[in-house]
Amino acid sequence: MKTQERVIFPSISISTVLKTFKEVYTVWSMKDAIVVGAGPAGSYLSHLLSKKGFDVLNLEEHPEVGRPVDCTGVVTRRVFDYVKSGSIANRVKGANVFFPGEEPFHIEKSEETIIIYRDAFDKDVSSMAVDSGSDLHMNARVTSVSTGREYAEVTFRENGNLKTEKAKVVIGADGANSIVRKEVFNEKPRRVISTYQVDSAFRMDDQDSVSVYLGSEVSKGFFAWAVPTGNISRIGVGTLGSGTRSYYEALSRHFPMDAVLGINGAPIPISYLKKTYANRSLLVGDAGGIVKPLTGGGIYTGIVSAKHAARALTEAFEASDFSSEFLSRYQKYWKDEIGRELWMDGIVQRMFARLSDKSLRAIYRVLSSPHVLDTINNVGDIDYPSRLVISVIARHPSILFNMFS
Repeated sequence: MKTQERVIFPSISISTVLKTFKEVYTVWSMKDAIVVGAGPAGSYLSHLLSKKGFDVLNLEEHPEVGRPVDCTGVVTRRVFDYVKSGSIANRVKGANVFFPGEEPFHIEKSEETIIIYRDAFDKDVSSMAVDSGSDLHMNARVTSVSTGREYAEVTFRENGNLKTEKAKVVIGADGANSIVRKEVFNEKPRRVISTYQVDSAFRMDDQDSVSVYLGSEVSKGFFAWAVPTGNISRIGVGTLGSGTRSYYEALSRHFPMDAVLGINGAPIPISYLKKTYANRSLLVGDAGGIVKPLTGGGIYTGIVSAKHAARALTEAFEASDFSSEFLSRYQKYWKDEIGRELWMDGIVQRMFARLSDKSLRAIYRVLSSPHVLDTINNVGDIDYPSRLVISVIARHPSILFNMFS
């Protein structure tokens, strides 16, 4: 008589079942990417990733994209190669440069520089992201960020409610005071500019030129500016370190300051971090210090960094590898395009920051000569200013002797 075999099933505890279910649910509900910050860099990155079909959560701490405005909004047409926007406030082709104790000299270029309404521009980039499928959450202030072997975790307070989301990767696009940088990278930019700017109901006579002010009266280690946008002018200063308000008060003597419509200001990191990548995390734009050191401009460099972050992350998703080693290619990508420029700008800016008013006046005597002005007009480019510096020094090496006279 044939005996019947008994099939014995292994016993599985309820806790094991629940744990397995939780792990499966975590993977199923996990976002592909969480982008912290809906400025130009964060929104453009969200747009590029969402367009490729990735599930992107974009968190913005403020109740409105583009507000508050902490930017002068001076860009080149290159920015509009990436972003479709009708946010143009003015177009200028020149600059009036004021050296200490000297008459201003004028720079005139054939290619226009564009002044944007920054809040409208930010909304246009964010609209691109939402149209591509990004999940934008406003009034969502991130309180903590962590990364581990399996996922990144972000806790944020949205409209007063504390929430937590997990993702395969988290990207810091949250500006100079980035919490992603603080929590994951634990590093600060080495050089930071403080700014103070007003919107003034003062119409500048020359609507075709920005004004740039140099010297110890109006700034420490940087410069001051006045930018025309019709009946409103953007007038401000940037300094290394503190005391920005007192420098602005010195600058304001050049303008009727009885019609200030608004005041803004923010720190600008002008040195990029040694590493803008980590395990399951990247930093783009100001959060990583990817900013032009000579001008403090970060819109173009932020968008370029976002473009390369999207490339590196797409490759990471395809390889299912979000390790620091794999994501290091992101830094190589953006450095290949703008790294040399930022490095050179940084060297020039550190030299400029040490110049005395006497040295500035000596430089003025060289720069204001007609043949040097021709070089500036033909080569100058606010996105790649080191090209101009190298060209001027190569053609007029005497400027090096004047710099430290």
